[in-house]
Amino acid sequence: MKAQGDFCRIALQISSNPLNQSDLVNLTIIMSVPDGVLGETLLCNPPGGVWNASKRIVLWCVSELACGEKFQLLSIFELENNLKSSFDLEFPVLARCQCSGVQLSNVALEVHDIPYHYPAEVSKTLAQRFRISHKEFSSK
Repeated sequence: MKAQGDFCRIALQISSNPLNQSDLVNLTIIMSVPDGVLGETLLCNPPGGVWNASKRIVLWCVSELACGEKFQLLSIFELENNLKSSFDLEFPVLARCQCSGVQLSNVALEVHDIPYHYPAEVSKTLAQRFRISHKEFSSK
């Protein structure tokens, strides 16, 4: 975060590990906007950030991020006139995504029926995927 005059700029970069076996999908980035920052003045590059006034957050949705690819964004906000110190502003960020075909740890499943108690036709389909949420606060 960099404050200059009546404005502050926030730059974010999200990177997908080049060793991933598949792309990250449904990437959601949520940034909290503190009091003293005029969220409705949001300008962002690339375009696509959505300001939610009732929750005081900006939301970006990225459908896919290929292995090794980076997603960079810049947000600019106007500050309230009576803001005492822009150095105390924090913009916590939460990033969520999904990835298929890989696991964070090994999982093994065995599925079979119990014919005398619960007879059934049983099958299994194993879909290896995970969802990660990461929350980061700015360091002072």
